[in-house]
Amino acid sequence: METGKIIVEKVRGKSTLTKCFSKYPLKFINPKNVAPSQTDVVWIYAITYGGGIVSGDSIACDITVGDGCTTVLTTQASTKVYKAVGTKISEQVLEARIGSNAFLAVIPDPVTCFSTAKYSQKQVFKVMSDSSLLLVDWITSGRHERGEKWDFDLYRSMNNIFHNGDEPLFLDTSLLEQGTCSDIAERMQDYQVIAMVILLGCVGYSPGQS
Repeated sequence: METGKIIVEKVRGKSTLTKCFSKYPLKFINPKNVAPSQTDVVWIYAITYGGGIVSGDSIACDITVGDGCTTVLTTQASTKVYKAVGTKISEQVLEARIGSNAFLAVIPDPVTCFSTAKYSQKQVFKVMSDSSLLLVDWITSGRHERGEKWDFDLYRSMNNIFHNGDEPLFLDTSLLEQGTCSDIAERMQDYQVIAMVILLGCVGYSPGQS
């Protein structure tokens, strides 16, 4: 079931948020004074009630960035995934369509999984030949102040990009799971962060600037 929907379209020549729907546990904030007034960009902050994703929560978000529009989707703090209750998995799904000559930047703070947490996310982007995308996907080792280092049970992140609806351009899955032979901390050694940055199209220009 959809918990969030965003549509950005050109209105009088300017990128405009024409639909913004969210329900528990997701909330969107659309601040007006983030970028200079002459910059044609819509900024959206995605937050969760309680500051994190509870065991068993399922979040599904749909985004459409219309032709010629620029949108930035970000967060106000790290995405916290709380301890798992039994076998319940916290899930998050994002599906985005990016129009012709449109630019979407998905630049959240990192995911931080608490001890025993189980988290799975899937992000699907459907682009045109002249669409642009900037995607940052990253996770920290956990709550160091609590002595937690790669102490969660499961982290799965899928990122797929399709051209013109169904032609695969990029298919990737990152998986960290506690094993019987070795745990995640042993395999990660001294690393504290895993990060992936995807750049597609003309992402070298400033958002909103043609």
